Amino acid sequence: MKHITIYSLMIVCSVFTSLLVTSCNSDLNSNIKDDPYSGGKAPLGIGLLAESPSPESAYPNDTVVFKAKGMLNWCDPQSGRYDFKFYISDEETKIVTATDTTITVKVPGNLSSGTAYIVLKEQVFYGPRLTVLGNIKIDQSYGFKGTSGPIYDCAEHYSKARVYYPVGDYMQAYYNENSSQSFSCISMVLTDGSVSGKWVTDFKLDPGQGAGIDLANPGVTDIECYLNSFTYFPSDHRVLLSGKFSEYGWDKLPVNNITIATNEVASYYKTVALPSKKNNTSINCKIPVFNGGTLEAPVRTFITSNEKVVAVGNITNYCRINTEKSYAESMVLDYSKVASVLRMSRTGELDDSYRRDAEGVIGQILDACMVESDGIVIVGTFSSFDGQSVKNIVKLNAEGTLDETFMKNIGTGANGSITKIRYNKNKKKILITGEFSEFNGIPAQSVVMLNDDGTRDEIFKIGKMEGGLANFACLLDNDNIVVSGAFTKYDGVTRRGFLILGRDGKALQQFNVPGIFQGELYKVIETRTSTNSNGLLLLGDFSRFDGNMVRNAIMIEVDYE
Repeated sequence: MKHITIYSLMIVCSVFTSLLVTSCNSDLNSNIKDDPYSGGKAPLGIGLLAESPSPESAYPNDTVVFKAKGMLNWCDPQSGRYDFKFYISDEETKIVTATDTTITVKVPGNLSSGTAYIVLKEQVFYGPRLTVLGNIKIDQSYGFKGTSGPIYDCAEHYSKARVYYPVGDYMQAYYNENSSQSFSCISMVLTDGSVSGKWVTDFKLDPGQGAGIDLANPGVTDIECYLNSFTYFPSDHRVLLSGKFSEYGWDKLPVNNITIATNEVASYYKTVALPSKKNNTSINCKIPVFNGGTLEAPVRTFITSNEKVVAVGNITNYCRINTEKSYAESMVLDYSKVASVLRMSRTGELDDSYRRDAEGVIGQILDACMVESDGIVIVGTFSSFDGQSVKNIVKLNAEGTLDETFMKNIGTGANGSITKIRYNKNKKKILITGEFSEFNGIPAQSVVMLNDDGTRDEIFKIGKMEGGLANFACLLDNDNIVVSGAFTKYDGVTRRGFLILGRDGKALQQFNVPGIFQGELYKVIETRTSTNSNGLLLLGDFSRFDGNMVRNAIMIEVDYE
């Protein structure tokens, strides 16, 4: 009886489910009377093939043939009718002729390398990339392939040409195709671009010991560290290093964001006998010869003409190791209040006469540069400096007071933050970049050039940027200007993030052929390539150049003739 009941229930459920489905289908049929996908764009039977064009690279005004399909359905070459438009790197391109399987175009006179595509009836059909030829190309043979993090500064070896020390926020330096070395914020790049793993006995960068972190003991510390400045002292070529770091070298020399190293960037120290907390004995300890520094990381440090050290930044305290109170196991620091900018001797003593009773900045300092006569120009996002109302830029004279002539010449300053400043000492010109649209009431979209007295350079005029602003600009010794940024167009032509401008601010087509650049530059070094041609070593925080994936550094060859 139990089995019969279960069977009967199964039949009833089956019939009920059948009726329910039928009812639902009936409702759906009554509600859906049209194709739910109707209204979609019908296939047009046209397209560009992914195969490389012929030729694969071309100069402006050359003709190039792209492989395609279905062209004759949408054009009549004899009458000159083309229902579609052709683009290269987002620039409309003149169609010369077409067959059913090819399309021939004339490369625009102003163009950067980029992807080709067709637009027909609001549909886009992408094709291959066209490399636009000019006077600039990547030096593929140069060994240095960048770093695992940003490069903020770089200096050439004091006696070895084209040997460089890039400093920044990185733990790996790459060279050739698949080689790398472990470092902490500083490395040595040789003339061919290879990375040296070890260059002096007591600075063992090969196990990865540099500024702030001991990589030989991973996991021991998680201190953020970076280097942002590398400068040689003229008299003996010792090195001033600054950034955010509390140790330096394989011996983990205790420092406070600033140190002086030997001329081969090894630890520069003296030995002091300090008492031990564990017993009554004394232990010989290494402390830096430069016993000074700052509580906060400086934005920039400089060496004056009489070899004093000036630190600039959002700094509130100077600090130094008190050897009278320290133990071998722990160092005691003495602190002194300072106001944004301070001056120290080569052994780290604070100069109490420099900027005595100064108020410093209200806001944030972002960058600085040293100009003639030990003057320092400071930029950022700030409204007051030493009690004077300012607009994001000031200049201090050699004694640390405001330069009244400069302040008068800059007038109302920038109407937005200034993020970077670069100075060409041979040309005596300053280039500033930032998030401003005017400088001293005159239009200047994110870039302006100044003389070192604060007057505006009348020759250089930045063009119109679209899609974003510049984040870096520097003047080369040959009067060209290198610019990076987030812009997509410059003066109406697609230029994705990288420019080489003439002295007047006009984009020079022969130098502006690279494709997409993503990121920002911090340093550009005029140098020689692997073939001894004119080169530019680009350094910064960027991931793409000319559409290629890169790691914050690249060497480009530039033909200026």
